[in-house]
Amino acid sequence: MSALPVLHHAWPLTGVRRAEPAQAAGSRRRLVLAMAAFTTAVEVADIVDAVPNIPIGTLDLPLSIIPALGLAVACGERLLGRSAGRRAAIVYWAVIVGVLPVLAGLFVRTGRPGLWVSLLAASVNEELVYRLAIPAVIAAVLRAGRVRSDWARMAGLGLAGLWFVLLPGHREQMDSPASAVPFVAFALFAALLVYRSGSILPMAAGHAVVNMLTVLMWDEAVAADERGMALACVLGLLVVAYGRPRRLTIGDDGRLLDTRTGLEVSVVDVRDADHPTVTLTDGRTLRADSPVPRVRRRHRRSSGGLARRRHQDPVNQGS
Repeated sequence: MSALPVLHHAWPLTGVRRAEPAQAAGSRRRLVLAMAAFTTAVEVADIVDAVPNIPIGTLDLPLSIIPALGLAVACGERLLGRSAGRRAAIVYWAVIVGVLPVLAGLFVRTGRPGLWVSLLAASVNEELVYRLAIPAVIAAVLRAGRVRSDWARMAGLGLAGLWFVLLPGHREQMDSPASAVPFVAFALFAALLVYRSGSILPMAAGHAVVNMLTVLMWDEAVAADERGMALACVLGLLVVAYGRPRRLTIGDDGRLLDTRTGLEVSVVDVRDADHPTVTLTDGRTLRADSPVPRVRRRHRRSSGGLARRRHQDPVNQGS
């Protein structure tokens, strides 16, 4: 792994996550992409009725939920995404943990508790498939054709969002062009949020609340204005918590990445501690809009113990 120069400052090592070995990271990426491709294939087969649905709760859901959950396990904690507002994220999840049981109680009162389970599973499945699996496959194909990483990600999310809007169950609810607007708006909202922060699970939780409140409104268990206020609260917190992520993050191979371009960081300049800058691999220099993530480096044993840090020091050294 190449060293990452830091100008005129050596970062402390305490409390910094260890970088995943490059070989293990590459294997993990290949596993995730393979699972994404398999999930996409099963979703296509479901749409053309080539595979059976699977009953969950009171609804028959696409069989793609099974490989999608396997994809979620392969991705691990990365499904939580990146949040620059940790307190807002905590508040968001506290609200979700409080709201979901309340909605479950309302479904019990209407005599359809199984539908709550169905809607929760369907929301998780749609986010894993249409905001993770399909975009990952499309982006991988585009990157193989020399398309820039950020453009490939945007294209993947955009095409998957269009696919999401045109799902048979959604088209059945569209009796006019105006009735398509909520689906298009939600697809754009979800794609933008996931593009900016990679927040699949937070988006899935918000998606579930949207679906549950909509069904309860149809059953007249919740008033339209109550639904509107609840959605404004939940989606507003979602945007505050995950709509403005850290510009820089640590990639699977332990290197610093610019989340907007997908490019690696080659140099970090923290001579001005209040306004650090980074230089990307294409030569662009950017001002870091949040504290720069610190990468744990490895020390070599010497006769005097651990190697001492120099005034100008690499943040990360390969094995």
